[in-house]
Amino acid sequence: MTTDQPLALAADVHLVRSLPGRDGPERLAINSLVLRSPGDTVLVDTGAATGRDAWWEQVESIVDPGDVRWVFLSHDDADHVGNLPEVLERCDQATIVTSWQLGERLAATVSVPLDRCRWLNDGERTALGEREVVAVRPPAFDAPTTRGLYDVASKVYWAADCFGVPVPHPVDEVSQLDRDVWDHGLLRFGSLLSPWVAQVDPRRWRQAVSRVAALDLRAVASAHGPAIRQRDVDHALDLLAELPEHPEEAAPGQRELEALIAATRAA
Repeated sequence: MTTDQPLALAADVHLVRSLPGRDGPERLAINSLVLRSPGDTVLVDTGAATGRDAWWEQVESIVDPGDVRWVFLSHDDADHVGNLPEVLERCDQATIVTSWQLGERLAATVSVPLDRCRWLNDGERTALGEREVVAVRPPAFDAPTTRGLYDVASKVYWAADCFGVPVPHPVDEVSQLDRDVWDHGLLRFGSLLSPWVAQVDPRRWRQAVSRVAALDLRAVASAHGPAIRQRDVDHALDLLAELPEHPEEAAPGQRELEALIAATRAA
């Protein structure tokens, strides 16, 4: 994985970023987030195990692991909980903000002591130390445990996998992409992430999008795309509203696999 420097979304909110170390239009980020407060920092997701050293390097450039008091897990996919065992050890004062369902699914691979957990369900508001947060499930998701996180003070929304966009080259913000690359990329990724969206009642889908739109958003952070600043939030939501009407994307198949193998051998 290639490693970037963390990207500041607000004075105390930083996106921890990585991209696959290869060229091409299908480079998909694996991001997480740090909400920094003196002695009371919140870590949002724990990255992928395959990028462990680089992930820790970025996290430690923002905060001492001993100052992390809360670890919010958006869902249990491997690229979101990949470094959780080491986080449990190194952030030894941290409470894991999860849910009953997420905890049950994690139990198959990671032992998280119940006395180190706090359950936070979709729609619930709570204080994590001095930070007030709200769990808000994003409209598009691929795991039933998914919850996004809205930080009231910074007005930054962690959207988990939603709003993901493959990029042809590293960028900080979606505004640095050609508009057609962003538009097509968001719709294509959303279709592959949530193929069930084609079966959704359009009215209920719009309600789910409106729920996020109702937040006072200064920035949206996706686990799999560039940052979305305030000036671009409305367009991102408009794109998301179109997702049920977007033709279902075909996933790469055997032909694409063989082409990748041939390209790898040629290199």
